[in-house]
Amino acid sequence: MKAPSVICRSRSEAEGILREAGVRVTAIRRTAPAGGAPSGVERVVRQRGSEEGVELVVAASVVLLGGDDRND
Repeated sequence: MKAPSVICRSRSEAEGILREAGVRVTAIRRTAPAGGAPSGVERVVRQRGSEEGVELVVAASVVLLGGDDRND
């Protein structure tokens, strides 16, 4: 069974989507985003499927302080 993509979803939302699809989460690994201390919601940045289920890699959001990086 192919797992639905849960990239960019919150960890809890991703787990719910996979559970409803009948896909087992075999592992959840955390990684730190570059450029700051993680402080926000954990989001899925990678998923890897196998015969047993899906491994999720999550990273917490980073609050950026400082200048305005928008390209207006």
